[in-house]
Amino acid sequence: MNNSTNDLKVMEEGEVGKECAQTLELLPSLTGKTAVPEIAGTTRTSSFVSKSEKNAIIEPTKDVKRCGVKGWFTFVPSFTKLIKRIPRRPSYNVPVNVRQLEQCPRGYPNLAAFLDSNESFTLYRRFGYLQARLLLDKQDEMRKLEEKLDEMDKEDEENRSKRLITRDLKEQDAGPRRELFKAIEERFCEYAHILTTAQTLMAFNRPAASDYQSVANYIYNREPVVEDERTWIYCKEDMITLRAGREHAWLDTGIERLLRFLHCQLIEWLFCSKETKLKSRGIEVYYDRSRINAFVNTLIALIILLLLVVPIYILYHLIHDVNTGRAYAICIGVLLVSTLAFSAVLSLFTRARRHETLAAAAAYCAVLVVFLGNVSP
Repeated sequence: MNNSTNDLKVMEEGEVGKECAQTLELLPSLTGKTAVPEIAGTTRTSSFVSKSEKNAIIEPTKDVKRCGVKGWFTFVPSFTKLIKRIPRRPSYNVPVNVRQLEQCPRGYPNLAAFLDSNESFTLYRRFGYLQARLLLDKQDEMRKLEEKLDEMDKEDEENRSKRLITRDLKEQDAGPRRELFKAIEERFCEYAHILTTAQTLMAFNRPAASDYQSVANYIYNREPVVEDERTWIYCKEDMITLRAGREHAWLDTGIERLLRFLHCQLIEWLFCSKETKLKSRGIEVYYDRSRINAFVNTLIALIILLLLVVPIYILYHLIHDVNTGRAYAICIGVLLVSTLAFSAVLSLFTRARRHETLAAAAAYCAVLVVFLGNVSP
């Protein structure tokens, strides 16, 4: 009976051993290593592989797994070693090509390089006076053509001509009117083109006082062109800038002036990029616009946070500590002062429009009022 039981056990282990042996043969291809070494003094056969050895291959979380046969060990690599590392591509340092002011010849090349060195320096004249003169001239031409058309209509009405009620006329009858309409169309297209161009130029932003002063100082000190050809910079009221004035407000200008006044190696390292440093080797200093915008946004966020936390802290202590009629009056004063400070920050530090400032101030005041109403003494 015992012999039959042992034979049955050997047969079962032989079936499992065959499956485990096949898996062991595939292990080197999965792990990238050689087959599991054999222990000295033992003989490895496929018929004596237990289930524990098979589990050692399926579960590679432990470094050492004991096989079913006594004295057998298999070393399975850890899970992290099974993961193939993705090779990294070598990074390529893109060369920076920046036009320096000192490399441009003195004259219009140097002036053009300076105006292009910073988006704040893109100042040009819109020639508003010439626009008005052209529009008045084309307008008067259109007026004369309009009067001529009215005279022609009155003449046809007096003669009871069919020219006013139909367009199906002979060439000799319709010729003069067609020539007049052709001239009206040409003059009107010219007039409309000048009108739309003038409207587009009128929509451009006016340059900031600091930007205009910077360009004027450069032209006055460097004298890139002759006197007669640099007088355009004196027409301050006729200047426009190509720069969009979305967020460039008083705070941006103040920070730029402060950075130029306190310029040092630390400020240059913080606010000057590699490209801006290459623009000039002289006294001109160029700051990275994105870094200044990030600093301004951080500063505004901190100010808004203080305007929310400080009034709430004051109102909380006034209600809980004092709890008198005078304390409620002080709370109303804190609400008014806080809302006024919040509106001033939006008006001075951002380019928010009037209705946007009004809506933001109303929402801010509503938050404080709700907090004040929900806090019980």
